[in-house]
Amino acid sequence: MTAVNDFIFGNGNLHERFCAITELLEKLVRVAPSPLSLAQMKRHTGRSSRDINKHCLELVRNGLVIETSDGHWTLAGDPADLTLEDVYRCAMARQEWRSPVRRADHQPNHVVDLLLMQAVLAINQSVHQHLRQFSLDRLKPASNVPFPLGRNRLHGLNYNGNPDIASAAHSA
Repeated sequence: MTAVNDFIFGNGNLHERFCAITELLEKLVRVAPSPLSLAQMKRHTGRSSRDINKHCLELVRNGLVIETSDGHWTLAGDPADLTLEDVYRCAMARQEWRSPVRRADHQPNHVVDLLLMQAVLAINQSVHQHLRQFSLDRLKPASNVPFPLGRNRLHGLNYNGNPDIASAAHSA
């Protein structure tokens, strides 16, 4: 029997970066607006200093986190303004893209290349649209955030025509 890997986006490395960045942001959201040190991040996540630094530097480069003068990290803005789309962009920022190796006798098929490029663009737009719906302020402690979401926060969310999901979410 084959084990199925449930990777978001179908890529184990991207999934790991996405999870690590979300985990680090979750710790910062919970203490916002206070900063966290490397030692605190290590203690809360169990990740190595190297791993934390690598991801936090990417968060700084993408404008999601600020490194303070004493080497601590804090959110660059309001947690309600951060979404999983921001996490995805950050995780994808250092993604190494390699063009597929083509055989020497392979002739490029511009019609197929154009069709596949259009499909990739549509898929990426869809991914961004869906991830944009998940704000990281949901990660704050339950006492600070109303959960489940009220009707005003659900207005405009697209449930892809699934009445079971839409009615269950709107009745929350």
